[in-house]
Amino acid sequence: MNTINVLVYAIAALALIAVFLALAQNFPPLENNSTLIKKALDEARLDPNLGKTFLIGALKYERNYLMTSSGLSLQGTLLSIECTNPEYCCVRESQKIKNQTCEKSFEWDYDFIRTLQEKKLNTFVRCIDVDNINTCKVFIGSSPAQAEIDKVENIGENSNGNTEIKVTLTNSGAATLALGTATLKLYKNAGTEWLQSDYETDPQEVEMIQPNEKKILYWEINPVNLGSYRIIVKFEATQAGFSEKSMDFNKTQNNFCKITKIGDVIYNAQNNNYEELHNCEGCNYAYECANAWSNKNTQKTYFPKSKDYAYCVRPTENESC
Repeated sequence: MNTINVLVYAIAALALIAVFLALAQNFPPLENNSTLIKKALDEARLDPNLGKTFLIGALKYERNYLMTSSGLSLQGTLLSIECTNPEYCCVRESQKIKNQTCEKSFEWDYDFIRTLQEKKLNTFVRCIDVDNINTCKVFIGSSPAQAEIDKVENIGENSNGNTEIKVTLTNSGAATLALGTATLKLYKNAGTEWLQSDYETDPQEVEMIQPNEKKILYWEINPVNLGSYRIIVKFEATQAGFSEKSMDFNKTQNNFCKITKIGDVIYNAQNNNYEELHNCEGCNYAYECANAWSNKNTQKTYFPKSKDYAYCVRPTENESC
């Protein structure tokens, strides 16, 4: 081989090496399962993502592959592992009968999972805060139960003057959701922020929701003051994460509050004047009755007395308001 041929081969080899390096930069090495799971956990533990189940994808688990909770756990996070497909997962190691062997693809407990037969399975992660500590779980197999709020609706005022709220819940996971609780909190607009009001509603319990099943709950609320309000509903369940959804509405005058007739005139000894009572029906609060009469006659001033009466002031018994 002459010198020219050697030089040509050397140049070609360098060119191939350059092409390989360029391709290697554009196509970085594939990440292993642990790295992919850690990246997903890092996202799942952020506040906007808490309580939600995230699918990483169908990961390939090689035979004899061991993954531990301590090896996956991020700083400041408690982590456990759960194998969620009974077709491929044996019972938990701590629940096995003595000398019982695993004939399926995975043996596991909350602190580890080991692959006995090569298998490709969907892998999920979910994080919640428990006593201000990030608590996360890795699910291998099927999607776990997931508490979800489909919709929060204001369906209007009922005959009692209360605002009716309709909430539709569902389970978007593949396992049964058990022991769920839904709560409703009321916030009032205070200019640049929403402040939680002291208006209280009772939580509602949901015993069980099957995958993709829907449950409908109702609340009746009647905040005291007029204005803009925000409802925040939270639905959470044991081993099913949680979901939150909000809805804004305005509290206007009670449409069921009606004026009826002018009633008695009574003497107010403390103010030395006479109060001409004006009757109402369907009002929830004294100010609603006074507002209803004020809207009827803007030339007079009406004062709240009770939800059934407003009054205007007469200087004397025989003079009008």
